[in-house]
Amino acid sequence: MLTIKISINAGHTATGAGYGAVYKGFRESEINRDVVAALIPKLQKLGHTVHNSTVDKASTNKAYLSQAVKSSNNSGAELFLSIHCNASTAHTGYGVECWTYKGTQHTTAKRICANMAKLGFRNRGIKDGRNLYVVKNTYAKAILIELFFLDNYTDRKRYLELGADKIAAAIAEAIGK
Repeated sequence: MLTIKISINAGHTATGAGYGAVYKGFRESEINRDVVAALIPKLQKLGHTVHNSTVDKASTNKAYLSQAVKSSNNSGAELFLSIHCNASTAHTGYGVECWTYKGTQHTTAKRICANMAKLGFRNRGIKDGRNLYVVKNTYAKAILIELFFLDNYTDRKRYLELGADKIAAAIAEAIGK
């Protein structure tokens, strides 16, 4: 198995500017951190070197994004993962999606979506993330993962049934191949 250096970012700050979505007691930044905390040791167990590029506090959302990218770029990572939860204005979206530069169909991104679908989330596929700051400015191959829609009842329920550990296992398995 090929081992690589991976930079992982729990999307959004823990507090203040850039905090992320909040809906009915679900806080995106907390879910992101729970998944990252479970994912890092799983990837390390597979032999990967993991750099945590999570930013807990920044003065602005732009400053958060810049710090996360700088941290990843300085790490020399070959793969950058930014973990997020999605939300929709009409509260009707559901499922997992990965955002890559120009919607590139990276094998890893396809595996992440497929593994999350096996857990019961709708596979929304790979999207064009060339306008997302972390996707376009990170030197490493970048994948922003929208795990599920936190404002969708079915997705939230599924997340609560599975927990961060099973989601992290699905992501690690996708990378570990």
